[in-house]
Amino acid sequence: MLNCDFCGRETDSVIRVALDKDYDRLSVRHEKRYACPECSEKKEKERQDTLKAAAATQDECRQ
Repeated sequence: MLNCDFCGRETDSVIRVALDKDYDRLSVRHEKRYACPECSEKKEKERQDTLKAAAATQDECRQ
C-alpha cells in the first residue's frame, strides 16, 4: 500500500502531475508529493480553475 501525501490515506495507487501546458514541475525545485486518485482529481480541478481564472483576467485586460 502507498500513502497519499495530501490526505494521508493508504491507497493502491498514487498520481503525480509534473508536466502539462503552462505547468512544469520538472525544472523547478520542490518537494515531490504524490496524491491518491481522489486528491489528484481535486488538485487538478483547482489547477484548471486557476488557469481559467487567469485566462479570464487576461481577456478582461485586453478589452
